[in-house]
Amino acid sequence: MNQFFAYISFVVFISACLPVAADNTDIHENAGTRAMTFLKIGVGAEAIGMGESQVAATDDLYASYWNPAGLAKLQKPQLALMHNEWFAGINHEFVGVALPIGNIGTIGLSSSFLSFGDLQGRDSEGNETTIFRPYDLAVILSYARNFSSAIAFGANAKFLREQIADETGTGIAFDLGALYTFSEIPLSLGFNAQHLGPRVTFIEEAFGLPVTFRIGAAYRLWDNALTLTSDIIRPSDNDIALAVGAGYTIANILQLRTGYNYQIGGNDLGAISGLTGGFGLTLRQFQVDYALVPFGVLGLTHRFSLVANF
Repeated sequence: MNQFFAYISFVVFISACLPVAADNTDIHENAGTRAMTFLKIGVGAEAIGMGESQVAATDDLYASYWNPAGLAKLQKPQLALMHNEWFAGINHEFVGVALPIGNIGTIGLSSSFLSFGDLQGRDSEGNETTIFRPYDLAVILSYARNFSSAIAFGANAKFLREQIADETGTGIAFDLGALYTFSEIPLSLGFNAQHLGPRVTFIEEAFGLPVTFRIGAAYRLWDNALTLTSDIIRPSDNDIALAVGAGYTIANILQLRTGYNYQIGGNDLGAISGLTGGFGLTLRQFQVDYALVPFGVLGLTHRFSLVANF
């Protein structure tokens, strides 16, 4: 019974942290009905700084999230690390490695970990019980391959685990991505079907995964110095979102980025909550990036990420 109330306390905590609609008429009919919703949190400061519009532009190890087909662009082995200081004391970490293997393709292994810190458990009468430390974990195996100079495909297989007090839920999920790059014009198109898989059972009830479809385009100008991106995002538990982004590189060293992510019907935390920005530095074989994202009354969030080429 104490585990049940620990679970309820956790749900209440998360509900207080996540964006909510202004009134009940704005709430999507599937909101709050999915398991493993941490899968919807993007990785990599570059992508976040450009409004999360990366399905056709991603070309480093963070492609394992935005579009696994982008991993086919890797020329050298990579290591990626990210730290996301989210709101309400929640921390999100990502680590991954990827290895191109000639004509065979690119393989990758990564992990995403969401920690909620210490939460106070309570019993049915509201009395304090034990402290519990809930977390979410995904371990991702990726593969991508070029099938021509224009077309690449990629896929992820993910092991999922959620721990709340003494209760655990586990599951599997898959991503399928495609990337098409035009030869005559600097335009690429991308598609990613995310979080496909069976329902996840937690305690005694099963929940579906937050299946999401992304389709978008990226256009590069001025010898790739300027990149313009746009994505259409269709989650199964929320309204369609439109994302746009721009990134400008100065002297092949400094990158400046901005973007906007708009949910059809209005962003729940106000118009400014869809605005993103950031910058990056290229230092020899290292790429260091930072992104700032406002979440309205919940405050600012900060993402720091690193990509190392070997």
